[in-house]
Amino acid sequence: MELVNIDKAKKKKVRLKSKKGNKYTMSVYELARWQCLMEAISLIDQKTQQMGLPESDNSWVKPLAIQKYVNERTESMIFDMQNEE
Repeated sequence: MELVNIDKAKKKKVRLKSKKGNKYTMSVYELARWQCLMEAISLIDQKTQQMGLPESDNSWVKPLAIQKYVNERTESMIFDMQNEE
């Protein structure tokens, strides 16, 4: 199993283009953290739907828990991204 080099991920840049034509440049590390955030929100959405919470109920918003998830998932997300290349 290959280890993830965080410093290398912070230096390696990727270029993204949105559907509207906007162009973005960010590090692999930044992209991984954004993907972790989107994944966390998706998981929360799935769970709130399973529990039958109405969309207007914001009681699930726990910024510290989301931050912890992003922090803990970042390294494995970088690993997943490297294996997708």
